[in-house]
Amino acid sequence: MAIDLDVVAYHEAGHAVAAKMLGFVVDRISISPQGDAAGHVIHDYGCNMNEVIYEDEPLRQWALERAAIVSLAGEVAQRRYRPDSVDPDHGGGDRVHVHQILDHLADETDQELRDAWATLLLLRAERLVEVHWPRVEWLASVLLSQTTIEGADEIGHVIADAELPMEYRCKRLSLSDRLAVSVGKPVEMPKPRGDMPAE
Repeated sequence: MAIDLDVVAYHEAGHAVAAKMLGFVVDRISISPQGDAAGHVIHDYGCNMNEVIYEDEPLRQWALERAAIVSLAGEVAQRRYRPDSVDPDHGGGDRVHVHQILDHLADETDQELRDAWATLLLLRAERLVEVHWPRVEWLASVLLSQTTIEGADEIGHVIADAELPMEYRCKRLSLSDRLAVSVGKPVEMPKPRGDMPAE
């Protein structure tokens, strides 16, 4: 079956934007197939997950919930972009990851609690994607143009560009210029960076 790159771009953009908004460092985003995956996002968890699962609450719960929300955000963004593209056989790794996180949050025998927690995490992922949808759309368009984006700084700039008018995107504006643009002041147009999507 042919891979729909638009769908993959929105899925990976959902993961990446959620990770960035929850404070993770995102190092790489790609819509190039690798193994069984149509794309991938590489990020940290804002902590050492192998250590934090043994910590006391609330650090443990906070870290696990954020990780689950990032895993869910890919399919949430994909569903928002094109609902009919979501297939129960796709995104299996994401679902397995959420299931493993639930193992740490609720006992396997307490299905009612696990279901409630899963519902809450999904609602939080849906809300995060909804609030940051312009960032997801912009990042997906850049991924479709470049296929892979590497480096935490570069990814941070691309995601932040979604807040700017189109003519200022992909220009690597300084913080002071970003602030000026945000209040409607014109700034000198810097040179565009790299191979970014056309307006």
